[in-house]
Amino acid sequence: MPGLFSIFNTAKSGLFSQQTAINVTSHNIANANTEGYSRQRADMVTTTPYTMPSMNNAAAAGQLGTGVTVASIDRIRDTFLDYQVRIQMGVSGQYTAKDKYLTQVENALNEPTDNGLSSLIQQFFNSWQDLSNSPQNTSTVAQQAYQLTNSINSTYSQLTSIKSNTNTEIKNVVVSINSMLSQISKLNQQIKDVKISGQNPNDLMDSRDLLLDNLSSEFGINVTQRDLDGIDVTTSNDASVGNDNGAAPLGTDGKPLNIIQSNNQDSPDVATFSYVTSITPTEDNTTGDGKYTVVYYKKGDTLTDDNKVTLTVNMTSAQAKELDESRVLWADSTGMAYNVTQDTDGNNVINSSGIKLDGQDTGSEASPVDFSNLALFKPPTGELKGYMSVQQNVDDYQDSLNKFAKSLALSVNAIISQSSSWVADNSGSPEGGINNFFVNAKPESSTYTEEDENNINAQNITINVAILNDPSKIKAATKYDSNGNSLNDSTDGNRAIAIAQLANSLMNIQSVSTSSDRKDLIGSLFSPNGNLNNVYSVGSATGGSTIDNYFDDLVNKVGMNEQEAKQQVSTEATQLASYTQSRESVSGVSIDEEMTNLIQFQHAYQANAKMISTIDDLLDVVINGLKK
Repeated sequence: MPGLFSIFNTAKSGLFSQQTAINVTSHNIANANTEGYSRQRADMVTTTPYTMPSMNNAAAAGQLGTGVTVASIDRIRDTFLDYQVRIQMGVSGQYTAKDKYLTQVENALNEPTDNGLSSLIQQFFNSWQDLSNSPQNTSTVAQQAYQLTNSINSTYSQLTSIKSNTNTEIKNVVVSINSMLSQISKLNQQIKDVKISGQNPNDLMDSRDLLLDNLSSEFGINVTQRDLDGIDVTTSNDASVGNDNGAAPLGTDGKPLNIIQSNNQDSPDVATFSYVTSITPTEDNTTGDGKYTVVYYKKGDTLTDDNKVTLTVNMTSAQAKELDESRVLWADSTGMAYNVTQDTDGNNVINSSGIKLDGQDTGSEASPVDFSNLALFKPPTGELKGYMSVQQNVDDYQDSLNKFAKSLALSVNAIISQSSSWVADNSGSPEGGINNFFVNAKPESSTYTEEDENNINAQNITINVAILNDPSKIKAATKYDSNGNSLNDSTDGNRAIAIAQLANSLMNIQSVSTSSDRKDLIGSLFSPNGNLNNVYSVGSATGGSTIDNYFDDLVNKVGMNEQEAKQQVSTEATQLASYTQSRESVSGVSIDEEMTNLIQFQHAYQANAKMISTIDDLLDVVINGLKK
């Protein structure tokens, strides 16, 4: 039958258990402001009681308890709230990254301001109107044209710098992601080792969850729980593992690629990411469709050329653009890019050996691979998604700016030369003099050709240096002889009026491509104008746009994209704050609650100590009192 020593042990168990609970409370209070910390709780359970009544002790009242013990120290965590927070962090990260650079694009366009392109376009056409009335204003036209082309060049250059900066951001994110994956893998193994020993690795799991939160802000992830609190991590969208927005490459076992694998951290099937630093057409690729030299660095580590891998890839210009906008390749655990092939059913599958080109290790010429062999990483959300979308946006803006610059050059040159086909300067046919007002600043050779004019874009458009040096060579009158001399009186400015009226001409600027020439742009619109002594001018096309309005549409497009991103940043931040607050209400440390618990455990500790003191007095009576 239980006696005083049994009661003593019961009180002792209570004393030790309350002490453990106080230790846990102290740990919670100490980490109240620790990022990612989940509050912990000592799970107390009763110890094994004395046996139930039996034939030998039928008169016993029933089971007698033997005290309390701490079964485990648990952390308070809601996995569903974790899931919601991580989903929202990915979306929030995407729009935050996008807003960051679209704001810079808005600043590059510098609209609406007195020094913006819209104002310079108006001033350019106004200068031609003034020239038609005052022939001595040729220098004003030349200077306005020079300022306009300089501003176009500068805007294009700034957009290129923004794209270069986003490339750097992507590289940094890739390095950060691979570092986090390595840390999570190590924590994953440590957690399993502790669980095997029968303990709860609460602080290690908090560290892993914090890394998973940070990883989710870079791109969407799926977390699958495994035995012994291990986890597998994949992307949240299987289609993100592809280069065709279609079927996703799968692992050799037919399952999505793991970036964290619970059962084997060193498995070659565990994926990482590598970063493409350059995409360059080979010398024999003159059309954009053909071979490209692609250089990538394993895991994005550009600090040493030991990580550098050079590929020769067969792809079209559109595919090269897609690779340029993505820049991230799926790779194996060593950083070697995966080789995508197709199975017998036509599904994309991963060759776990990666892209290992013939002769790569021997220094001989490597065999080319096809674009379809590359496993591009296309994240569904996160910062990476935001930076990649900025890449696409900037490409679109530059394409529109190129169309604007080329349309301006071709239409003005057509009126200056009075021909819808290219005419060389001082050709004598049909006129002499300067026939190209706008030129390509980077011609292919010393002899300026029609191909050079057709390759005019926002990066290279400039005013003809001959006109800049001698503005009097500008053709403003109706007719000129083979030497470039005006055949009209000094007050004639019909050609200048035709260019001024170009400001109101509707052209299919949106249809201009890199191969377009003057006829493609204004061939059907170019006709004699009876009001201008039959000077050829540009009419209007149905559904077309003026040069000024086309640029304004570009500005509006940038503004709408930035406004959408900014609005989404605000909306997603509010949503994320709500989810985070919900999670904090469950997992966060409340000082008031912990102080309440501390008082509760303190009183229980004191009560158990009093119980031990009482048992000590009783034992004294039993042992020493019997002597009396």
